[in-house]
Amino acid sequence: MKYNKKAFTFVELIGSLFICSLLFAFLIPNMVRQYSNLYKIEKELEMREILYEEICSHYKDKSFTTKRKNYYISVSGNSAKIEDEETGEKISYS
Repeated sequence: MKYNKKAFTFVELIGSLFICSLLFAFLIPNMVRQYSNLYKIEKELEMREILYEEICSHYKDKSFTTKRKNYYISVSGNSAKIEDEETGEKISYS
């Protein structure tokens, strides 16, 4: 018995809607969460890079305080700190 169908059946449409709803329920929220985690890591890496550049440019000074873009950087002795003035995020090393 051959079926000569030219359209989707109701069961196939319901199955495809179920699969799409699973994608929207699980895949997309995970992608958004991963994007926010990636943004945080990228921001921290940028702050570390700026701190490293400032330490390298002031290599003769043991203690200094400077401001670059919207970052406040202070180095004294063996400790270094960078703070984002907009968000209040801080990274410090001792």
